[in-house]
Amino acid sequence: MESCSFLSPTRLVIGRDSIEKTPDLIKSYGGHNVLVACDSFIKEKTDLLPRVTGMLREAGLKAVEFSGIVVNPDIEQVYEGLALARKEGVDFLLAVGGGAVIDTCKAIAMGLPYDGDVWDFFIKKDGVYKAPTKSTPIGVILTISATGSEASNSCVISKASENLKRFCDNDVNRPVFAVENPELTMTLPPFQTACGCMDIMSHSLERYFTPQTENMELTDRLCEAIFHTCLYCGRVLKDDPTNYDARASIMLAGTLSHNDLTGIGRIGDWATHPIEHELSAEFGVTHGAGIAVITLAWMKYVYKEQRNIFLKWATRVMGVPMDFENPDRTIEQGIQALEDWIRYIGLPTRIHELPKVEKYLDDEVLWKMARRVRSGREDGSVGCVKKIFTEDVVNIFKLAM
Repeated sequence: MESCSFLSPTRLVIGRDSIEKTPDLIKSYGGHNVLVACDSFIKEKTDLLPRVTGMLREAGLKAVEFSGIVVNPDIEQVYEGLALARKEGVDFLLAVGGGAVIDTCKAIAMGLPYDGDVWDFFIKKDGVYKAPTKSTPIGVILTISATGSEASNSCVISKASENLKRFCDNDVNRPVFAVENPELTMTLPPFQTACGCMDIMSHSLERYFTPQTENMELTDRLCEAIFHTCLYCGRVLKDDPTNYDARASIMLAGTLSHNDLTGIGRIGDWATHPIEHELSAEFGVTHGAGIAVITLAWMKYVYKEQRNIFLKWATRVMGVPMDFENPDRTIEQGIQALEDWIRYIGLPTRIHELPKVEKYLDDEVLWKMARRVRSGREDGSVGCVKKIFTEDVVNIFKLAM
């Protein structure tokens, strides 16, 4: 196990009556003037926004509405929210929604106490990434189980004008509380539920596949619990989308998969996420669908670099019998079993099957996306199971087609 530090300050409030506790939670963290953010669906198709703002106002809190946040949230909306928050003297942000809404609030929260351009935290300048030092408190009412942003230190924002999708990982981004009522996720379209299950699994897959394959039994098993929960509940929700217990399990799995619990003492790989981000930035695909496609291709491309951990995953998670005469066949059957599950829950497994991929993916487009992949290393690589360089990214894209 690697030396490590673990921080998870987000208070989880789970259950059917959890939303009613929101005003008191906000007050307990010193909030008075609250920016309540949501997407267009919540604003126009549900009664959740007036329900929440009504509760806040009845409790003596000021509620400023900021709606219309889009999938793959854009920096321009962050600027819009920042201007509104400053005008209204906001001292607390409440994200009502999923990852897009939460990440928009995180960026606004980083920008409020910062004198410069909040985009500075997402791009490299003079060879370094500027780190935020403080942030305005954020609370979450979670409506989609997927990104785990409700308890993570990560914030992902796009700049559509430049086809960029970038992240800022910093502990100031962690929300102070997350309210989780599984009933709020029951009306999600099947595609969104499936994307969420894959997204949740991917956050622990990134942590599970690590160069350290020995003496990591506890976090191995924590990761495997997330995998089994996603595999089982994904099947249940495919056939019974209003199953409360399955919804609750997936919701909690999403939070625990990305608050770094499953990454304690591990290096983690973190290649598939920055690669998929370029696919999302170029075509606007839903991240969970894109990560399904890229994960399968990445596994096929790198598994021979770390056979032991892939064999452990194939046998303990995917239930493939060990083939001692041909271990590679065991791994390949495990990857095939994951692909079968992805197809069963209704997700694509190839790039050409992704919604919104309209351009012909010739070498020029593939290399353009590959060159944009964000790396924090001097050599420009990503990944730890195998160092992935630009040419490798192109090969992974081709394997995924």
